[in-house]
Amino acid sequence: MARCIAMIGPFGIAIISARMLGPEGQGRYYYVVTLATIGAQFASFGIHASNTYRVAKQPSLLSPILTNSAWIAIVGGSVAACAVVAFDLVIEGATRLGTSLLFVLPLCPATLFFLYLSNIAIAISRTTLFNGLILVSSAVSLAAIAIAAYILPTVNVLLSALVASSLIICIVSWILVARGVRISWRFDPVLFKDGIAFAARAHATSLLAFFMARTGVVVLRHYGAFDDLGHWSIAVQISDALLLLPATIGILLFPSLVRAEGESRWKDFKLVTLQLGGVMAVLCLAVAGMIFPLIDVAFGPAYTQTGSIMLALLPGVFFLAVTSTVSQFLSAFGIPWSQIVVWILGFGMQVVLSMLLFDKYGVLGLAWVQSGCAAFVCFCLFMKARKYAPERGSTASARPR
Repeated sequence: MARCIAMIGPFGIAIISARMLGPEGQGRYYYVVTLATIGAQFASFGIHASNTYRVAKQPSLLSPILTNSAWIAIVGGSVAACAVVAFDLVIEGATRLGTSLLFVLPLCPATLFFLYLSNIAIAISRTTLFNGLILVSSAVSLAAIAIAAYILPTVNVLLSALVASSLIICIVSWILVARGVRISWRFDPVLFKDGIAFAARAHATSLLAFFMARTGVVVLRHYGAFDDLGHWSIAVQISDALLLLPATIGILLFPSLVRAEGESRWKDFKLVTLQLGGVMAVLCLAVAGMIFPLIDVAFGPAYTQTGSIMLALLPGVFFLAVTSTVSQFLSAFGIPWSQIVVWILGFGMQVVLSMLLFDKYGVLGLAWVQSGCAAFVCFCLFMKARKYAPERGSTASARPR
């Protein structure tokens, strides 16, 4: 319920920015936000997954994990922000973003910090707090963007509002998550080293999954197609909103799978996967039936092309939703390396096909490539998960190393 209500925020922001900025301005705005998110994904080191895994098993680690998370978010996020800014500056022949690019510097660490804090809330079984953080984040961001658009609807003003709201959300989240916990501000390198083995594999998996979802953005940026990027950004934001539900279920499911043993783990996984698959199938079909009138009413006739892109992305949304529970099930066994190999193959396929087919099929071709590669990853991971079924006499009852 909280995630469904929280969808209002991303949808509202997308509608306001699209109508106020137009396709090209929307493309610029979305690209800056995507750069910040890419930097946050790089700098996360998979610590958010490691935090959930370790706190779920050993709650006494909460205080040092909070401290380490703050340091990694601030220092690592800032370094990563500088790196992605430098990456954009070296793209040859690309249209420059000017001062808009500087907003990546505060957005990246703020995005990373909120990711850590929200995952820690789940790890300590404070689901109500997690729901509250998601709702507050959605409401504050939407309010800030609405006020900024009313005052002066430009790319930089909207980005300024987004930065301000992100910082406010991080401060509020820290106060609520760390309440009642004695915090030492000394970084614990031993704790970081102990968790990095699991975190590295989690990082690789989440990073590859994220890159698959954002390959189209980088390809369009490479060709300087900000107008196409504006259409693409709306479709991707709708897809991201649809994936909020499976993402939340995956986060909630993971600590339970870690604690579960043998057949119980397998039953939980099957039940959640079947239920989620059914819900997402109905949801995707409903969106497919109403996407064109929805785009016309919400975003205006300038974004008609977005409807076709969204239709092409919907199969990928369904397969990624199912993949989210399969990935959490495999991760409960310590993240097998074969799981990472599957993501590498899927990402490699998507990059190659996107570059080869863009000239001929344009932005619509990118969408179909993304859906096809998502289906490939889902199928391969599901076949891998079946090897852990108890009836096959495999390692389903073993605890993760």
